[in-house]
Amino acid sequence: MDRRPIGVFDSGVGGLTVLKKLKELLPNEDYIYFGDTKRVPYGDKPKDEIEMYAKQIINFMNEKNTKIIVIACNTTCASIDKSEYNEILFSVLEAGAESAAGITRNNKVGIIATTRTVESGSYAKTIKLKNKDADIFQKACPGFVPLVEKGLSESDESFKLAEEYLKNLNDEGIDTLVLGCTHYPILLNAIKNAVREDVLIVDPAIRLSYDVMNYLKENDMLNLTGGETHYFVSGDAKKFADVAKLILNEDIENISCVDIEKY
Repeated sequence: MDRRPIGVFDSGVGGLTVLKKLKELLPNEDYIYFGDTKRVPYGDKPKDEIEMYAKQIINFMNEKNTKIIVIACNTTCASIDKSEYNEILFSVLEAGAESAAGITRNNKVGIIATTRTVESGSYAKTIKLKNKDADIFQKACPGFVPLVEKGLSESDESFKLAEEYLKNLNDEGIDTLVLGCTHYPILLNAIKNAVREDVLIVDPAIRLSYDVMNYLKENDMLNLTGGETHYFVSGDAKKFADVAKLILNEDIENISCVDIEKY
């Protein structure tokens, strides 16, 4: 047994979709969640800047004595080299790529993600490693994250933007669509409305949560006596709590603002 908490981080509220899946599967674990709300969105920032952010956040997680760290931000996963870290890191991007490679029926896989993630080619490369016959079609969706952070996921603007972003992927005949940003499951209704009914939508958080559970079991690191979550943000705590309540369907307590740049 290992009673240390699990660390989860993202650029903002999107990573809460991953935290939600983890808590459903591992309700007795303690969690430290960090949302970098002061510096969101990451998707249009340069690689070296995101690498610096990741180091700061991982240093913060180490201070909180986390046993593993879940990178619930695809843009961060696409920008850093996990081998440079000694910590046990789980990548939401790798989980999404493995899921898509395994379930596509016609080998036409669509990826929607931030500009940085798309430009990195990380999803395409990882999917190809698992399924060499896959054809990858990518679309950057820079307008999605700001809408989610403002709590506008069900707005007319979100539905209109989803139709605009997904038109070309529909035309390519994709049968699988990866939500390549953890903010995007919050826009699921708008995204479903914009794709054909037979398109399989991959939420990487599902595979990721099982990967975490299996790792903890295999290494005797499960916590059977916890269940608390502490939230930390770099920006407006009240705004974060308001949006988080919509995602988690619960009131957010134990939330603190941290000067992440000092790490």
